Amino acid sequence: MINRNIKINDKEMHIDYLVQAEKLKLLYRQSYPAIFASYLSAIILAYILWPVQQKSTLIIWLALLAASSLVRAAVFILHSLKHPRDDQVLIWEKPFFATLLLSSIIWGLGAIFIMPADSELHQAIIFFFLMGMSGGAISVYSAHRLMTLATIATVLLPTTLYFFVIGKPFQIAMSIAALLFFISAIRAGKVLSQAMHQSFRLTHELKEAKEIAEKMALIDELTGLNNRRAFYEQGHVLANLSQRSEAELSMIVMDLDHFKTVNDTLGHAAGDEALKKVGEVLKKMIRKSDVCARIGGEEFGILLQVSSQQDAAQLAEKLRKEIERTKISFNDEEFSVTGSFGVAVCATSLEKLFKGADQALYQAKDSGRNCVVTVGCVID
Repeated sequence: MINRNIKINDKEMHIDYLVQAEKLKLLYRQSYPAIFASYLSAIILAYILWPVQQKSTLIIWLALLAASSLVRAAVFILHSLKHPRDDQVLIWEKPFFATLLLSSIIWGLGAIFIMPADSELHQAIIFFFLMGMSGGAISVYSAHRLMTLATIATVLLPTTLYFFVIGKPFQIAMSIAALLFFISAIRAGKVLSQAMHQSFRLTHELKEAKEIAEKMALIDELTGLNNRRAFYEQGHVLANLSQRSEAELSMIVMDLDHFKTVNDTLGHAAGDEALKKVGEVLKKMIRKSDVCARIGGEEFGILLQVSSQQDAAQLAEKLRKEIERTKISFNDEEFSVTGSFGVAVCATSLEKLFKGADQALYQAKDSGRNCVVTVGCVID
C-alpha cells in the first residue's frame, strides 16, 4: 500500500509539474507584447503630464521603465533562444517574476513620483492608467495567480494608500474604488487561475491516460512482454529494416511443454506464475533491439537480427536450459516447466519467417519436446 501511495504521489507531482511548466510557457508566449504596451502607456501618460509636471521627473521615470523593459525583453529573448524543455522550464519562472515585479514597482511608486499635487484631474488620469494596467494584468498573467496579485498590488496599492493619506473626499473615493477593484481582482484572479489550472491538468491527465492505454494495448498484462499485436507491428518494422540493410533475420517460437497438465494439476494460478517466470527469463536474456512477445496462451515469439543461423539456435538453446532449471514457487511448492523451440532464418517476409519457425516448433514437439529444431526459410 505504501509503494502504491508513493507511485500515486509521484504521478500527482509529475502532473503538477507539467501543469506549472505549461502555464509558464503560456506566460512567455502571451505576455511579450505587454512589455511594449506597458512602455507605450507610460509614454502616453508622460505626454499628458508634460505641461503640468517637471520634465526631468518624467524623463527619470521613463528611463527607469525603459531599463526595466529592456531587462524583461532580454529575459524573453534568452528564453526563446534557450527553448527550455522538461526539467529546465521552471528555472525561468523566477527571472520572469522578478522582472515583472520590477516593472510593476516602477509603475506603482513612480505614479506617486510623477503625480501633480495640485491637479485632481491629472491625479484621476494617472489613477485611470493604473487601473488599466491592473486590469491588463488579470488578462495577461491569469495563468499564474501569484503573479497577477503581485502585479496589481504593486501597481495599484501605493497610489491607493497615498490617496488615503491625502484625506480629501475625491482621493478617498478613488481609493475606495481601487480597493473594491483589488478585492474583485482577487476573486477574478482566483477563478481564472483555477479554471486554467484545471484545464491544463485535465489535458495532461487525458494525455497520460491515452499514452497508458496505448501502451497497455500493446503489452501482455500477465508477463509484461509485448502482446501479439505489438509483436507484428514491431516485427514488420524490424523486418523492413533487415531487408534494407540485407541483414539476416531470425525468429524463435517457443511453446511450453504439457502446460495444460500444469493448469489441471496445480491450477490456473500456478500456470500464470509459470508464464510470469518465463517472461522474466526472456526479459533478462533478450536484447533490447530484439522483439519479444507472448503471442498466445503458452506460446512466445522472439524476432532478432543475427549474423548466422547458428546464433539464433544457440540463443534458443540457452533459453531452453535457463527455463528448464528455473524453479517456480507456488503455494509453498516448487515446480519447473520446459519448452520446445522452433527456429527459422531468412531475409524475406515476416509471415514466411513465422511459418518456418512454426514448422520447426512442430518438429520439436514431435521429437519429444524440450528441444530446439532449426529450419531454413520457407520460400513458398
